[in-house]
Amino acid sequence: MSVIKINQKAYENNLKNIIKKVGNSSKIISVFKDNAYGHGAKILAPIAKSLGINFVAVKNEKEAYNLENFFENILILSHRPHGNENPKFIYTINEISKIQEYKIGTKIHLKIDTGMHRNGVYMENIEDAFLKIDKAKLNLEGIFTHFSSADEMDASFFVQREKFFQAKSLTQKRYENLIYHSYNSSALFRNQEIPQDEFFRIGIAQFGYGDKNLEKVLSLYAHKLSERILKSGQSVGYGRSFSTEKNLKIATYDLGYADGLFRYNGQGGLFLANNKKILGKISMDSFSCEDCGDEVCVFNDAEIWADFFNTISYEILVKLHPDIPRVLI
Repeated sequence: MSVIKINQKAYENNLKNIIKKVGNSSKIISVFKDNAYGHGAKILAPIAKSLGINFVAVKNEKEAYNLENFFENILILSHRPHGNENPKFIYTINEISKIQEYKIGTKIHLKIDTGMHRNGVYMENIEDAFLKIDKAKLNLEGIFTHFSSADEMDASFFVQREKFFQAKSLTQKRYENLIYHSYNSSALFRNQEIPQDEFFRIGIAQFGYGDKNLEKVLSLYAHKLSERILKSGQSVGYGRSFSTEKNLKIATYDLGYADGLFRYNGQGGLFLANNKKILGKISMDSFSCEDCGDEVCVFNDAEIWADFFNTISYEILVKLHPDIPRVLI
């Protein structure tokens, strides 16, 4: 059976690195959405907890319930109000017209649209949002925004940051002791100076991406299903996209695009972590390559596969099927 190996020491070192940069673990919101970016939220939760992390962000209520026994504060980022919100969780308001649909007393964070133009309340509607929140008798505990281009060297980051400073100023005139957060992984490692009055939402960085001082946490392994000698002139896989020019011992391994691998079409040269080339097309449940023994590391750095498929490491990681076992090493 294929397996995902999680390097506990690497994860701990990454969190310690981030805590040192931020100054205190209590100021970190670890983003565990989408099964902790494919790494396995439940397997990592106790490790994060042991290092002082007590605030996480997740995608939806299902993910929140999975982690409720680990963390005191859980922020749900993508929620459609239904009027029966759980008083233990914190819910994001992404749309001003939905405010009245939340259950009375619900703990909320208000998202501010400072330029991402995806979710949140426009700057000019903040005061109106406050009135609606108070009228709906919701418990506003924080405001936040999301930078659209913190990982790109243009001016948009600074424009958004200034708008959020303005939003904080407006909020502080009306409310006391709220939580503010705008810096994601990219913003944190981009800047030497970081705001002292904010929390920090850390996603991909905790898993080893975004800074040279971080260590990759996840390695994906496949196991041998069968082996054979591919004779000169014979091909393997659908469409005969690979044929060997000499006798070659090959093996087929138990990972395919149904498990979350991208569907390689056999063209261009996609390599495993040991520099062995995948031979032919990736199938639904398997791939073939030169025989690498009973177990082979498919990748231990998602950026390599992301570069090949012209995407980002996030997509490579979150596509990994949740049924693949995750084990600590």
